[in-house]
Amino acid sequence: MTHPSLSHHRHLLLLGALAVLPGVAGAGELPRPLMRPGHVDLRIEAAASLLPLSLEGGATVEAGVLPLATGTLSLGAELAANLCALACWVPNLFSERDTSRWDLSAVGRLGYHFTLANRNYGRMDLFGVLLGGVIEPRTTVTAPGYRFEGRGRGAVLGLGMGGNYFPSASRFFLGFEARLRFSTGTYALTLTRGSYDFTDEDRRWLRLGLSTAFFVGIRLF
Repeated sequence: MTHPSLSHHRHLLLLGALAVLPGVAGAGELPRPLMRPGHVDLRIEAAASLLPLSLEGGATVEAGVLPLATGTLSLGAELAANLCALACWVPNLFSERDTSRWDLSAVGRLGYHFTLANRNYGRMDLFGVLLGGVIEPRTTVTAPGYRFEGRGRGAVLGLGMGGNYFPSASRFFLGFEARLRFSTGTYALTLTRGSYDFTDEDRRWLRLGLSTAFFVGIRLF
């Protein structure tokens, strides 16, 4: 015959075990990849841009700052360098005039991170972003009779969409971003060899770029 106090202790142990089980099950779940306030992401990226065809590399840091609806507003900054590729190299093959062009940019980012009906709950952190900052275009034109350099500075605006994919429960992720950017202005031109009369076309620069960036990153916090 079981003593009443022993039976009472068994009931208490059973209730305690049932209370602990949900916590244990929750601990085994993968952390949700959606950026939250306090999260900080650092990423290194490489991109190919259209209009003009160019190559780009850079680094971005982004932090979640404010919950909004089911997502999170974020602020970030990006430093990048863009090298004119086929858009410059192909014309150079058919002309005595050789043009090289590259740009430096520092861009602020206002983003919104979200999920789609929890379909990307376990792996993906999707986002849209508005871009705004400063770009410094640089060009060098060399021909048999002259050589000149151009330096400029202007505002750059853009927008983009992308996603971070977390392949495991670690802090590392892979991602992509498609973005459209626009900037225009005038060069300050310096003749370094020979003689040449600058035209309005030489002085004006335009950057209208549709690019796709691929990156690797880590969620620092």
